[in-house]
Amino acid sequence: MSNKDGYNITAFSTTDKPGKFKEITYHAPPLKDDEIYIKIIACGLCHTDVVYMNQPETVLGHEPVGEVVDVGSSVTKYSKGDIVGYSYLRESCLDCRQCNSGNDIMCEKRVMFPEGNNNAFAHGVVCKEKFVYRIPENLKPKEAAPLMCAGLTVFTALWKAQIPPTGRVAVVGIGGLGHLALQFARAWGLHVTAISHTPNKKDECLKYGAHDFMSSKDFTADYVKNAPKFDMILDTVSADLDWDMYLNLLDRNGSFFLIGIPSGPIQIKEIFPFLQSERVFRGSILGGRYIVELMLEFASRHNIKAAVEDYPMTTDGIAKAVEDCEANKLRYRAVLLPK
Repeated sequence: MSNKDGYNITAFSTTDKPGKFKEITYHAPPLKDDEIYIKIIACGLCHTDVVYMNQPETVLGHEPVGEVVDVGSSVTKYSKGDIVGYSYLRESCLDCRQCNSGNDIMCEKRVMFPEGNNNAFAHGVVCKEKFVYRIPENLKPKEAAPLMCAGLTVFTALWKAQIPPTGRVAVVGIGGLGHLALQFARAWGLHVTAISHTPNKKDECLKYGAHDFMSSKDFTADYVKNAPKFDMILDTVSADLDWDMYLNLLDRNGSFFLIGIPSGPIQIKEIFPFLQSERVFRGSILGGRYIVELMLEFASRHNIKAAVEDYPMTTDGIAKAVEDCEANKLRYRAVLLPK
């Protein structure tokens, strides 16, 4: 359909049965002056999609790359045929303290995934011009798609940490987030150590940029006491850790960044050494518009891309991708490709 009439969009919605999806068609109204219609080329599957899978009648997907096929009358940044992506943040007020300081991801009026049907497990999507990002030419759409959330999340943590190139960072968990974190941290100029509970991942970790490898199965109090210390630990896993053990791997003034979602409460028992060493424990989510632009430029310059497995964007294809994600079978991100 033309912009004059709006768009009938084929999408894939959750159902009342977890892990099951259905094909739907919904009508998007004609573009507003500042909107863009994008034909989806590829969309990554994120663990956050799996978290929202139990929410019925919801179109998931927030790691898309696609082609601009129509633009509103006031759009100047993009033209038909441009390859673009968008991320978790869909809108913000653009005029509050957070937005004006470049921290629009924290805007109180922000619109974020998964509000509404207008998400990316679909053949098309409508976006605001200011929340769409040009994909560099040297990044293939299906390799760039996971950068829009997974890559952005790890990049944002590194950006917040502001560690100089002489610093040491450890990445905990070498999966969909972790394999990208290794690449970004190595390109950042840091000394990078991969920490995994799977010893046979060592060679893969070195391939993705780690200088050293540590198996968490070896962790004891004595081992940690004598191990090298880190300026930053980036925890990418959705698992409960021995938090004191990991905090004791930090150097003085070191920071532990949590971007995974543990299932249980976080308890720090050894408070005195934590305080005495002025260590930091903080959460981090993905960045806003400014950080997205920086991340894509950085990824392009250093040829950082996700390792992906292809799945068809069909009801069965999405269900299979989710099943493999939950079973930890992916190496390392699933990407859905519309027919």
